[in-house]
Amino acid sequence: MEDLPEALLAEIIKRVTKRSDLNSLSLVSKRLFAIQAEQKGSIRVGCGLCLATEALVSLFSRFPNLWKVEIDYAGWTPSHGDQLDNHDFFVIISCCPSLTDLTLSFCSQIDDTGLGYLCYSEKLTSLRLNSATEITSSGLLSVAVGCKSLSSLHLINCEKVGSTEWLEYLGLNGSLEELVLRNCNGISLYDLIMLGPGWMKLRKFEFRMGGLWDVHEGYDHMEIDG
Repeated sequence: MEDLPEALLAEIIKRVTKRSDLNSLSLVSKRLFAIQAEQKGSIRVGCGLCLATEALVSLFSRFPNLWKVEIDYAGWTPSHGDQLDNHDFFVIISCCPSLTDLTLSFCSQIDDTGLGYLCYSEKLTSLRLNSATEITSSGLLSVAVGCKSLSSLHLINCEKVGSTEWLEYLGLNGSLEELVLRNCNGISLYDLIMLGPGWMKLRKFEFRMGGLWDVHEGYDHMEIDG
């Protein structure tokens, strides 16, 4: 195995899809361990993640080409220990220069300050916030201003999101192609007019609040009737 070209080893690793097999393969040699880490593009973490700064740096630095990160605390209880906070989030962002796709689910310790660190993720194109209870419109505005390439935004059960200055900014920027809003009670259909010229580029739109559900896909333009 040590005599095989690195490109061939990388191709072998790409064809191993089962996580347990990949973990076993990476333990065969230091070379395979390093190549497997370089090939890894996505990671999902949650309740069992160690929060020591050194451990976070060690974990995320091992995978230099991560482009997709999902942090999910669904089902979390205090017995699981502390959640990631703003500082921990900053450490993760700093270790992921290639980040383009981020999902935060039930992350109650990450607020607008933490979300503001995404300005360092210049390549970010997709952001999903699910039950992000501490995120407000201020945090979303910092994302709209700092993440110029953002093309997909999903907000689900984000109860503190209200004013729509961030939506206006995204509309003027013109990069947004997909917008999903579910059960964000601070946003009404009438607020969506703030997207302005951004409607012309939007390819998918979903709005759901209680019993109201409106979905559009593949349209060259959008119209919302009062």
